[in-house]
Amino acid sequence: MSLPFRALLAIMLIATSSISLMAAEEPRETIEVVGWTLHIHPQLREAKHAAKTDRALEILRTQLTEIVEILPSADVAKLRQVPLFFSPPYPGETPNAAYHPNIDWLRKNGRDPLMARSVEFTNIEIFEKEWDRMPNFVLHELSHAWHDRFLPMGYANPEVKRAFEDAKMSGRYAKVERRHGGDRPNTFGVAYAMNNPMEYFAECSEAFFGTNDFFPFDRAELKKHDPEMFALLGKLWRLPDAR
Repeated sequence: MSLPFRALLAIMLIATSSISLMAAEEPRETIEVVGWTLHIHPQLREAKHAAKTDRALEILRTQLTEIVEILPSADVAKLRQVPLFFSPPYPGETPNAAYHPNIDWLRKNGRDPLMARSVEFTNIEIFEKEWDRMPNFVLHELSHAWHDRFLPMGYANPEVKRAFEDAKMSGRYAKVERRHGGDRPNTFGVAYAMNNPMEYFAECSEAFFGTNDFFPFDRAELKKHDPEMFALLGKLWRLPDAR
C-alpha cells in the first residue's frame, strides 16, 4: 500500500468517524417562542440544567415580547427569520450571547455551521444576571442580525461606518457611564460601542428602542448625545418620525 493511499485512507476514516459522531448526537429540540424558532441543545434539558433553562426561556419570551411591542411590525417579521440557539458553554470560553455572521468562523471553531446568521446563547446559567445588567440583550444580538442581513451592504453599510468614525473622532464616547446591575457600582470608561461599527449600531439600537447598560442609556439621552446616529437609526430601522 503506497504512502499517499494510506494517507488518503486515514483521512477518509477520520471523516467517516466524525460524521458518525455527528449523526449519533441527539438532535436539538425545536420550539417556537413569540414567533421565533429556538433550537435547544439536549444537554440543557437534563435535570441539573432544567431549572436554569426554563428560567432562560421565560426571560427570552419576555425580551422577545418587548421587541414585538417596540419595533415596527415589518421589522419584526424580518427578524423572526433569524434562528435562535440555546447551547451549553464551550470549554475555555466565557458564556455569552452572540450573533454568528460567518459560516467559516463556525467551522474553524468546531461549531455547528447551521448556526450561521443566527443568534446563539451559551449564557443560560447566568441569563437572569445578564438580564439585570442588560434589560434587553436579545435586542442587541438581533440588531447585529438586522445590520448584517437586512441593511444595504450588510456589515459594510457605509452610513453606519461613517457614523462610527465620526463618533469615534468626536470623543463623545471616550468616557461614559456603565451600569453593572445588582449592587455593583457604576463605572466610567470607553463605551463598548466604540469597538467597531457593528457594536456601535447594536448598542445605539438598544438605547433607541429600550435601555442600554452604557450611556446613552435611552432614546432621550441618545438623541441629545448623538443626534446624528439617532437620525440614522430612525432611517435604518424605518422609523423616520422617531422622536
